[in-house]
Amino acid sequence: MPGLMKFTLLTRDIRDHMIDRYSERKECHAELSARMNLKTV
Repeated sequence: MPGLMKFTLLTRDIRDHMIDRYSERKECHAELSARMNLKTV
């Protein structure tokens, strides 16, 4: 079986996890600080 086909079969169930990019998420400074429990950045 070709390598690309093996890779596709192994990773298709975790596709959502692999394509989640931090840079594409919309998150304001207040939300980030609250999530990270930071007082100042």
